[in-house]
Amino acid sequence: MAKISIIIPVYNVEKYLQQCIDSLLSQTLSDIEIICIDDASQDASGKILNDYAARDDRMKVIHADENMGTLRARIKGITDAAGQYVMFVDSDDYLEVSACEELLKLLTEHPVDVLHFGTVLHANENVSDDLKNWVTNFLTPYEGELEGNLIEKCFVDEKFDFNITNKIWRREVCEEAFANVEQIRLVASEDRYIFFLLMYYAKNYYGIIEKYYNYNLGIGVTGGDILSLDQFLIKDPKAEWTKRFLEKTGSIEKFRKESKCFADKILWDCVDCWHNKLEKKDEQQGFEILRKYFRPDEITSAVARVYFEQGQDIYNRAKITGHKKIAIYYRYLGYDNMDEKVLECMQYLIQRGNDVILYTDQDRKELTEGTDKYGKELVYLPDAVSANWGDYEARCNAFYKQMLKDKIEVLVYASPTSHICWLDTLLSSLSDIVTVDMQDEVYLNMFGEIREENEKKIEEKTRIVDEKTKVIEEKTIDEKVRIIDELQRENNMLKLQQESPRIMWKYFWRSLKNKLLRS
Repeated sequence: MAKISIIIPVYNVEKYLQQCIDSLLSQTLSDIEIICIDDASQDASGKILNDYAARDDRMKVIHADENMGTLRARIKGITDAAGQYVMFVDSDDYLEVSACEELLKLLTEHPVDVLHFGTVLHANENVSDDLKNWVTNFLTPYEGELEGNLIEKCFVDEKFDFNITNKIWRREVCEEAFANVEQIRLVASEDRYIFFLLMYYAKNYYGIIEKYYNYNLGIGVTGGDILSLDQFLIKDPKAEWTKRFLEKTGSIEKFRKESKCFADKILWDCVDCWHNKLEKKDEQQGFEILRKYFRPDEITSAVARVYFEQGQDIYNRAKITGHKKIAIYYRYLGYDNMDEKVLECMQYLIQRGNDVILYTDQDRKELTEGTDKYGKELVYLPDAVSANWGDYEARCNAFYKQMLKDKIEVLVYASPTSHICWLDTLLSSLSDIVTVDMQDEVYLNMFGEIREENEKKIEEKTRIVDEKTKVIEEKTIDEKVRIIDELQRENNMLKLQQESPRIMWKYFWRSLKNKLLRS
């Protein structure tokens, strides 16, 4: 029986394959087997493997009838592996010639399930220094021994990386892990997925700094600073597969934290690649790929985590635009206190790619006509003040025809205190137009009065506090605590009331966004 089985999936790598195979056949430890899975290559890779196998019986070549991906190719390799230990090598990388002999000796001294060793990085000329430094740090082993919950130590504590190739494994661990792998096609995430299962079955780890693996960065399907859409598409976010595995083994509660962290990091990696590795022309389509794989709340929280202060940049990259025809109706346009809010709403909607038209009443024409303050178009409707009972018909007809003419999809109604608000919004709802209420100046004035009243209350409370402070020294500790708590609660309530206008607008924006997304 061979001491070490080396498994190599091969697909269209004729340019690099000879260097890889030569490094394995030249190992100073001869008691090895090399299992190559030709994954339906379209170039000369299959022939190169056959030529090597004809010259050295340590080579075993499996030719797949159709391309199945790296993960399934490795499953085939594990099925045929007979060695005491297993190594995985990518067909465009190679090993130091002393790797097998020296690693086997170390495993005799440290008989662990997984031995992690260092990597020599060979970067393509198009790879940036930042990426080289990141990959170097990522691949650097934790030095020494670890045992216990290795899933946590890898995916939560990040003590070592989840690459499968820069490690040597006890065969039984690989057999258990690969026997429980879903028969799916993965590319970019396959190491992460199978590594989670390997860590589930592995009981101990040992890491050394010595370098035995040579990694060619920037020539594979996922390497480099810039990704094509095809490369980005294969960053398969398969956190669901690890969750399914934990459910099958009855371990979901035990590893809930680790499972959540695993899923988060796949999401963060995909968002980071979208933001930093796609060409500008591909950013919108790349964002649609994110939307295909992740929920809106997941994408938004991931964006907030890193790009919290880059809102407009995110919108520009993703080209998140409503492309909706929106009318904002405000009865008293020209009222300065409210105009600011109406125009702020209008500008927000325009920045999101919507066409926005302002509607107001005919009696505001003298105040608003002849200025570009309100945009290129301003629509005047029959006055609300005279639209009572049967007289509402004239306004109703004009309003309806105008919305049809403008092809309005969303109506932001900024005069909800109007006596005909319910009729105007009934009209828009019956016309299948999404309607959003926006508080008008009556609310603003009301909150202004509350604010003045609260300021008086605060003055009065301050006077009371001063008086209570004078006697508080005479009280017991419990009485002092009770008085302080009471004063704090009263103060917090007053502050909340003072902030009511801000809270009002916060809930308006939330309502508007939610309705636009649902429409």
